[in-house]
Amino acid sequence: MDSDLARSRLRSVARLSRVLSEPREMSELLETAANEVRFALGASSVAIGHLERDRGVIATLINVGALADWEQAQPTELTSTLQELPMVDLLAHDAAGYVLNINDPQADPEAIRHLTVRGKACALVIPILLDGRIWGQVFATRAVGEAVFEDADIELGEALSAVLASGLAQAERFSRVEHLVYSDPLTGLANRRAIDLALERALVEYQVTNIPVSVVMADVNGLKFANDNEGHQAGDRLIRACADAISQSAGRVPRSLAGRIGGDEFAIILPGLALEEAEPFANSILNALEKSMYPGGLAIGVSSTSAPGVSGEVTSRRLLGWADEAQYAAKREGSSRVLLAGRDTPLTEPIERRRRRRSGPVWATNAERANNALEAGLRVLVMSAQLSPIDRLVAVIDAAADVIGAVGWVVSIIDGGTTRAVAFSTVRDGLDVTSGQDLTNDPTWWEAASGVGVLVRADDETADLARVRGCSTVAAAVSGSWLVEVLGDTDDHLVGVSATLRALLGSALAG
Repeated sequence: MDSDLARSRLRSVARLSRVLSEPREMSELLETAANEVRFALGASSVAIGHLERDRGVIATLINVGALADWEQAQPTELTSTLQELPMVDLLAHDAAGYVLNINDPQADPEAIRHLTVRGKACALVIPILLDGRIWGQVFATRAVGEAVFEDADIELGEALSAVLASGLAQAERFSRVEHLVYSDPLTGLANRRAIDLALERALVEYQVTNIPVSVVMADVNGLKFANDNEGHQAGDRLIRACADAISQSAGRVPRSLAGRIGGDEFAIILPGLALEEAEPFANSILNALEKSMYPGGLAIGVSSTSAPGVSGEVTSRRLLGWADEAQYAAKREGSSRVLLAGRDTPLTEPIERRRRRRSGPVWATNAERANNALEAGLRVLVMSAQLSPIDRLVAVIDAAADVIGAVGWVVSIIDGGTTRAVAFSTVRDGLDVTSGQDLTNDPTWWEAASGVGVLVRADDETADLARVRGCSTVAAAVSGSWLVEVLGDTDDHLVGVSATLRALLGSALAG
């Protein structure tokens, strides 16, 4: 590369870094970045796509330059599955950029079709890495008659992508609170809360249209062995590998949603799929794992509204319970095949084994429950070290509340004698998580909440917290102008949790 070209490319990287240095909203950042990248690479068009792991698709967020007639600058629903772009190994941690040329006889036909329908001759595909994982991709093209991208363009594209990633990290802080409430921070899949909401919506549609709904439950095999013998980092790698296989399969099914609902458990909601269609979907997850370093990494069970023997109202609890029982049977017998509820296991009333395994009053003492919450919160605290204090706080409280088995949580700013909720989550109807209520003027209450935390019951005269929230108990803690609450439905469920909550609150805000 001659010195003039090298200097020009360095200036391109510096210019992109400069324009992204100021905080800006995500849409503005993406458009600015795409235009700068297009100019720097001499591309005909540039698209930036985001990898949505819970759906297994690459969603195009912005298109700039010479576009096909049907392409939009900001598409509302333009996605490509991972199978449609098979050369883009977006789930590999060592993903690298590459050039695609329609005249290359070795090129994948589906990838070539992706180019030709856009009237392009070649493309440069560069992954965007954020926090050590794939966030998305830059897809730059050149038209017929223009020079094909070269290795030097890959190097420049990767440098530009690294600068773009730093801008994305800053922009995501504007909207990360909502994302954290519905996303699992370890895998990027949906969390239990999002899964519950998606299943409820799908079942409402089923009741009206009779369109079937299936649920896949998967439990990680060998996680305890990996944690005990190789450390939690090895266990996290195993969980991520399973999540990647699930995400890849989810991309084949429109409207599917994949989530991690517990430490070693996953669920996939499949609206529109009957039982006989959900079985090959589940097998595709196992097949993907067979090609990884974790063959046999999951035990899988499937349930469906179309399962033989289904009668009465099909609720989310029954559907999840049937799938959970099937996957538990697969795990118990060491089966490498998918087990179907109604065929391989009976459709008995669910015993909610996954809730008992995760936490819950059935087996956990108060001390065990508080300790589990502390461990879960601290693990998330380590993973979210790069986030802003409020983002860390939301992630930590959400993880702790999930392990406790709480029915909700609220994070608020204290303003005088009232509170202003900035983030919250509930898992049942009837909870009031709105802002503005008066708490208490009792100085001893504030002192306790700021010290070791407090447990408030619905009949507590010192504070109206539990009564206002519409629950039996609230574990609360205060630090400065921040108040966090974890909501419980039994009188003793949150005993011992307040001190843990106060410790996590202080740690999250301190960084």
